[in-house]
Amino acid sequence: MKTLFSLIIGCLLATSACVNAQTSARPQSDNYINGLTALNEGNPERAYELLNAEITAHPDNGYAHCYMALVCNYYGDMKLALDAVNNALRLLPESDSEYRSFAYYTRGSMLLNLKQWALADTDLSEAIRLNPQDTENYRARAEARLNNGDYEAALDDVTAALKLDHKADVNDLMLQLLAAAPSAELVDRIASTYRMLE
Repeated sequence: MKTLFSLIIGCLLATSACVNAQTSARPQSDNYINGLTALNEGNPERAYELLNAEITAHPDNGYAHCYMALVCNYYGDMKLALDAVNNALRLLPESDSEYRSFAYYTRGSMLLNLKQWALADTDLSEAIRLNPQDTENYRARAEARLNNGDYEAALDDVTAALKLDHKADVNDLMLQLLAAAPSAELVDRIASTYRMLE
């Protein structure tokens, strides 16, 4: 499972490519910007204070709700985390597919932690639809599908992740797939895909 900070760093890197193109549409308030800075610096307590102040002042800031979900998840308050990410999905502009993908990925990751494999798969599929170039979306959906017993689809997602990034962190998933594979054919496919890691 991902830690808050690896999730934040991955999401910030994934969204950074679009920030310059859409800067005018994204929040620029001090509390929001400083909250993200605190997250990036590994200070969830300060991030919580700043993002909470942002949400109090601007309750329609879906971006702040999305990051607040990460902070609440870090502190183990799954109810508040899910409420925050649901608010983010309600408030984020439909036109901002990059952040909407991030929000679906965030909720999907929380659902993985709750072992809600089918619900996680649904959210991660939407994250992929919105941002098909994000390796982590495929890796996370592969985990959901593996745990749901859909081994072929899990392998397809691992393969897609490796095609996007041959250094994707899928080794553990590959080993789990090898251990769970119900047929020699699937073992051969997994072994062939595993060679992509070399």
